[in-house]
Amino acid sequence: MRIAFISYEYEGLASGGGIGTYVRHAAAMLNERGHDVSVFTNSSIGSVRKDAGGTVYTVISTRENFSSTVLPIFSACHAATPFDIIETAEFGADAATVFARYPNIARVVRLHTPSFIIRDISFRYVSSMRKARFILGETRRGRWPKPYWVYDPEGDQERLYTLSADLVTVPSIAIAERIQPIWKLRSSSIIHVANVFTPSPALLRVSPDTRTQRVTFVGRLELRKGVIELARAIPIVLRDMPNTKIRIVGRSLRNPHTGEEFKQYMQRILGRHVVQVEFIDGVPSDEIPRLLAETDICVFPSVWENFPYVCLEAMAAARGVIGSSAGGMVEIIEHGRTGLVVPPRDHKAIAKAIVKLLDNHRLRIGMGSNARDRVLRTYGPGVIAPLQEAGYARAIEAARQRVYLNV
Repeated sequence: MRIAFISYEYEGLASGGGIGTYVRHAAAMLNERGHDVSVFTNSSIGSVRKDAGGTVYTVISTRENFSSTVLPIFSACHAATPFDIIETAEFGADAATVFARYPNIARVVRLHTPSFIIRDISFRYVSSMRKARFILGETRRGRWPKPYWVYDPEGDQERLYTLSADLVTVPSIAIAERIQPIWKLRSSSIIHVANVFTPSPALLRVSPDTRTQRVTFVGRLELRKGVIELARAIPIVLRDMPNTKIRIVGRSLRNPHTGEEFKQYMQRILGRHVVQVEFIDGVPSDEIPRLLAETDICVFPSVWENFPYVCLEAMAAARGVIGSSAGGMVEIIEHGRTGLVVPPRDHKAIAKAIVKLLDNHRLRIGMGSNARDRVLRTYGPGVIAPLQEAGYARAIEAARQRVYLNV
């Protein structure tokens, strides 16, 4: 098959993120299996190069204009040798312009995390008092209050984009269950294919038996990642285990409700304990194995996650992993065997789980070893590739039927 990934994000470039990590792993898997793979992505320098994911075309753009910026280079490639299928994420509708120009190409949209979920999480942190003041203010102005925190799917471009797909793939059952009833997706058009993940040798070289007494968080500092709850949990952990070292790794975003950087916001919550917490800005992906080797426990207390690669990386490194029950991490972590799962937005539960693993070396080592085995058995190319290829074949047939009916 001739496959095009159209994605603003791509791991290893400045635009890298969770979507970009998926695209790199998936493209490399399919390229290795003999498919003709091209990746169209964003970078600070427009270029064409070869890597493990096939041919990578980069354009210089913003997130907002990426869809139109990528069209000319995609068109030239398609004219030279037509593509059989396009895969893209729902977030940002990166291939919208290409979809419109080339309706006959089979299209797969993969659900990562739609924008409305991120907004919904942000609005959960808006106080009831603030919402009441908004409604009262609108009423006094003689306007019928339309709560800004209530989602209306009708005009959502990401939804309309996804509805136009020949096939929708989901890395976790959780994202399908959350999105399908809201977006009115046809169940017959959705298939579950977990993200492929091939751990680097550096991750697999990390010994399960470390004794660093360090707890590490890796991820963007934002509401969705549960960093406020983590900051509230840390003083409890340090009270019970005062020799614990805490490391927070990730680029700090702004708190949408206060305007300040989350790093500063977290530091205020930490109070006098801030001196025991190390903050490190985002690091290149090849630095992650070293950071994981320097820690015993990784904690990912997200308010929502779909299928986080950082969790798979920590499990591949045989770390003691604590994840959130909100979303797809419960499908990755077998609670009590390969890690611990805690409820979202529960800082006491987060602290309790951290202390439990810090206080029980044998339990943590056993869970870490089991976690590594699970990653190697469950998410490798040998398991995922046949499912992905079958999905593509299904999408190509659906596109043929769609085109035939529209003739």
